[in-house]
Amino acid sequence: RRYTMKLVPSFLLALLVFSSVSTLNVYAQEAAVATDALAETNVSADAPTNDSGEEKTETVKEEAIPKAEEAPVQAGPFIDLFGENLLSLKMVDESHAQIETHLTNEALAGKKVIGVYFSADWCGPCRQFTPELVSFYEKMNKRRGKKDQFQIIWVSRCRDANSFGQYFTHMGGWLALPPEEASGQRGQMLGDLYKTKGIPHLVLLDEVGNIITLDARNKIPTDRAGIGFPWRNPVAQLYVTLVPKSFRLMVKAQVDEIKGKVTGLLKKK
Repeated sequence: RRYTMKLVPSFLLALLVFSSVSTLNVYAQEAAVATDALAETNVSADAPTNDSGEEKTETVKEEAIPKAEEAPVQAGPFIDLFGENLLSLKMVDESHAQIETHLTNEALAGKKVIGVYFSADWCGPCRQFTPELVSFYEKMNKRRGKKDQFQIIWVSRCRDANSFGQYFTHMGGWLALPPEEASGQRGQMLGDLYKTKGIPHLVLLDEVGNIITLDARNKIPTDRAGIGFPWRNPVAQLYVTLVPKSFRLMVKAQVDEIKGKVTGLLKKK
C-alpha cells in the first residue's frame, strides 16, 4: 500500500516536468479577411468624340463578385488521421438511402472512444462480425452515464462504390471514410499505422487519438456485455483519469512532432 501511494505522485510529477521542459506547439489559425471594393475604371470608346472633337470617356463600375462560402479550418489529431470530412448514411425509406457529409471534428465532438473498423462486403468473416459489432455499438451507447460516447469509423476495403453503399446500409449510425480516401493513400496509411494484417480489424482510440487497443476484434466476443470496455491497460486508465484532456492533447502534439522528426531523419539515411 505504501509503495502504491508513492507511485501516483511520481507519475504526475514526471508529466509536469515533461510539460515544463517541452516546447508545446499551439495550433494557430489565421483567418484572412478579404474586402471587395467597387473600382471605377475610365474606358475609352473606340472613336466616339464630343462636339469639340475631344475623345469621350465613360466611367464603368465593376460589380463585386460574390465569394464562395469557405469551409471552416479544422485542426487536431483526428484531422491528421481521417481528413476534413466523414460520411454517414441516412435511410430515406426501406429501399433508398442518402449519404451525408460531416466535418470531422464536429462529427467526433464529445466522443470518448473512437473505433476504426477495417472491413469489406466480400469478406466472409467481416459479414459475420459486422452485425455483432453493430449490436455491441448500440449496447455501449445506451449505458447509463455514457450514452452516445462511442463512435465507429469504417475504413472500407470494398472493391467499388456500389458495394460500399450497399454494405454501409448494414452499419447503423456509424461514420465512414470517403471511399476514394479509404482505397487511397489515407486508407493505406491507416492500415500501416494500426498494423492491419487482415480483415475484419478493429482498433479503439481515445478522445485525443491515442491507441487504446489494436485487438478489439478479439475482445468483443469474449466480453459481449462490455464490462471491461474499452479495455485500457491500468497505466493508461490512470493517465486518462488524472490528466485533463487539454494537457493530453498538448503532450500528444509534442510526441507526434518528435516522432515526425525522427522518422524524417531515418528516411534521409
